[in-house]
Amino acid sequence: MASLKKYHQSENVISPFLRLQQEVNHAMSDFYDLFEPMSIDLKKFENIKLSPALDIIEDKDFFKIEAEMPGMSEEDITVTFNDNKLTIEGEKSTSTKDEKKNFVSREITYGRYERTVSLPLTADVDKATASFKKGMLWVTIPKKALGKGSSKSIKIEKAE
Repeated sequence: MASLKKYHQSENVISPFLRLQQEVNHAMSDFYDLFEPMSIDLKKFENIKLSPALDIIEDKDFFKIEAEMPGMSEEDITVTFNDNKLTIEGEKSTSTKDEKKNFVSREITYGRYERTVSLPLTADVDKATASFKKGMLWVTIPKKALGKGSSKSIKIEKAE
């Protein structure tokens, strides 16, 4: 029994070093795997949900939304307004020419684009326009003319 207790004590002393050695071995294995031919299925990276980069600009008379939508055409994109929210959607599909290629690395993203932006109440969505060129979408939304509203004073009563 004493020798078993002594064994467990020495195992606890050595164990942290064994664990460290295992972690170093694992890290080195991962490092060398970087240079091995890729065996992952790159198809799983296709058709993921993407979010286009947007710039939102406010001018005296309008709001302008600029969206990067590279590799797409105006037929691939829809712009909708619902409950004072602007939604930009699009889909960039891979080419059928790419199906037989043996990619070593693939950084070009494909999939569904979607982005929703809340608009201020002054946005006149009924007069909005959109244009597209070279992977950039521009949506221009005029501001509503704000009329002079009436003002009203309210008498303040003492609370009981």
